Amino acid sequence: MNAMARITSEGKPEVQGETLLMMELRHAQERAELIERLTQDAYAAGLHDRAKPGTIGGALSLMEQITAKVAAEYKVLSSELRGPSAMRAFNAPRRAIWCELRERGYSFPQIGKFFGRDHSTIMHGVRQHEAKS
Repeated sequence: MNAMARITSEGKPEVQGETLLMMELRHAQERAELIERLTQDAYAAGLHDRAKPGTIGGALSLMEQITAKVAAEYKVLSSELRGPSAMRAFNAPRRAIWCELRERGYSFPQIGKFFGRDHSTIMHGVRQHEAKS
């Protein structure tokens, strides 16, 4: 135990000025920021391992097929496009997928549910993609 730590009346360690819970939360945030920065650096350097070991090809829905096709064109994983990451590298492929799904008759809420996003996000992305075309 360091010099700043002391034991409270409940027998729990207390750090002067910062509780252990606060310290753990701060460390978790720092780790998350570091992981995001390392991931972005790896993409920029082209070092990200895009292999998905252990996957077995099976029947895919039309939405999954379109997502996989566009992901391959942009050299990213389908799971990355459907995931929560807000990396700019994923914007163009996501919007291309959303437009193609709209052309196939899928609704904004259906696409949003598939991508884990609100339908208004999908609407905005489709408008932006169409404006660039």
